[in-house]
Amino acid sequence: MKTFAVRKQATPAQIALAWLLRQDGTIVIPKSANIARVRENRDSASIQLDHADIAALDRAFPPPKGPRPLEIL
Repeated sequence: MKTFAVRKQATPAQIALAWLLRQDGTIVIPKSANIARVRENRDSASIQLDHADIAALDRAFPPPKGPRPLEIL
């Protein structure tokens, strides 16, 4: 994740959020009480991930193989 973040001039959290926002059938609800973090979360929507980036992230973080309880980070 750090490699993508450096290359995209973003934080790892922004890369994760940008990737998750592009997943079909996934609802992403980032939480923050810090206004700077809220802005960072908003800015993640404008990060461009190409097909190679998305494929690499998909390989690094595969979906679960079955139902799992909802995790809150």
